[in-house]
Amino acid sequence: MPYSQNALPPPSAYDKSLAIVVPYRDRAEHLELFISHVLAYFERDKLDRQIPVSIHIVEQSGDALFNRGKIKNCGYMLADDSADYVCFHDVDYLPVWADYSWSAKPARLGWHGLRLLEDWEMFFGAVVLFDKPAFERVNGYSNDYWGWGPEDKELGMRCVAAGLAFDRRDGTYRALAHTHSGFTAPGVFTEEAKRNLAIFAKRRGRVGELMDSDGLRNLKFETLRRISVKMNEVELPNVFHYLVDIGTPE
Repeated sequence: MPYSQNALPPPSAYDKSLAIVVPYRDRAEHLELFISHVLAYFERDKLDRQIPVSIHIVEQSGDALFNRGKIKNCGYMLADDSADYVCFHDVDYLPVWADYSWSAKPARLGWHGLRLLEDWEMFFGAVVLFDKPAFERVNGYSNDYWGWGPEDKELGMRCVAAGLAFDRRDGTYRALAHTHSGFTAPGVFTEEAKRNLAIFAKRRGRVGELMDSDGLRNLKFETLRRISVKMNEVELPNVFHYLVDIGTPE
């Protein structure tokens, strides 16, 4: 936890604006649940309701394999002017008890409710929070993992390489059921997952070197559409949906 069990975060942790970036593709039912749930959470949570928050759904266009890392980098760039810090948030995790307050250190927000067994020390996925200078220091996510891949693991390693330890807030989330694109059966990886794990195995000893040239600094994309999201025919002033073209694997 970033603060002791007996102490609340200081007021300064709640007076900065938060952008929640959601990488998205073909999950309409999940997205509808996510938006309504997260808006309700930030309206009602005793502490996090103080945080000025906006939600940025970033959808990948075309038929190329889904590149979550690159899409998250796009979301960061698109939300950059609207927030002081950013939370990268999978669409299939809904907060039950969590802590979205600002800190200068990166933070993993979720642990309880994860669908897969993870390494407690190293897991840095699902819902993670970054102060903007910290995210730029690690040059964001890798752009090189097309399809299900370990971009989250590499991000955690980038933090270590940059001298940034991350907090484990270990909140509770409700996972929405869906077919996992990385496995054909429990413990059996798909071919795309095997390919990306092989890429990761080659990169992991060079993360500190590679992160300087692969990430935000070499990101190329085109915003095809930006709309405000409606709920019950009412436009939500703080929820935006982008369609972006990120190209195809080289």
